[in-house]
Amino acid sequence: MVLTHYLVCILHSFTSLAHQMIKRTNQDLPTPVKYFNPEIAKEYKKIEAGAEQRLLEMLPEEFQPDFEPFLLTTSAHPEDAAIVKQADSLCAYLKCLEELSAGNHEYALAKKRLDITLKERHTPEMAYFLEIFAPSFELTLDEIS
Repeated sequence: MVLTHYLVCILHSFTSLAHQMIKRTNQDLPTPVKYFNPEIAKEYKKIEAGAEQRLLEMLPEEFQPDFEPFLLTTSAHPEDAAIVKQADSLCAYLKCLEELSAGNHEYALAKKRLDITLKERHTPEMAYFLEIFAPSFELTLDEIS
């Protein structure tokens, strides 16, 4: 049971890592841009799917069936997909906190949207992270040291 728990944790981490790799190779678009137009969103999903497939094909053939659920969105386990969405939302939220802390008010509206998203995707783990770790992202350099 303990071993299974650790393996699942590792696979969740791998899934999140793969998701971030795909975003980096495609230069992820900000959410308001990506979803401004349904056609843009549809085409961007095709680009992401192609990047996922390309990443899977980089693995040796014998590993591909085992890793497919962790690399291809269409094959992902719903729980894994939810965790990746949560991590993605948290990452964007932390970016907003940092930018607002630095005086960049361009991120105010994005933070408001993400406040809603985080409430919709609420889990005890996210609540813990937001309570314990997120406040440090609002500190200035002087407050950190």
